[in-house]
Amino acid sequence: MLSGLLGGADAATVLTRLRSHATHRIARYRELLAVVKGAGPEAAYRAEFAWVVAALDARTAG
Repeated sequence: MLSGLLGGADAATVLTRLRSHATHRIARYRELLAVVKGAGPEAAYRAEFAWVVAALDARTAG
C-alpha cells in the first residue's frame, strides 16, 4: 500500500517532508484555506496526515 503511495521515493525522505508539513500550524493553515475556498475545515486532513506519518515512521523504523 505504501509503495503505491510513494512510488520509487525513499520512505525516510518522504517521512521527513511529511513531518515538516504535518505540524499543527500547517494544519491550521490548511483548515483556514479550505474555509476561504468554501470547502469547510474538514479539508485539512489532519487525521489522515497523522496516519500516513505514523505508518511511514513504523515502516522506516523496521
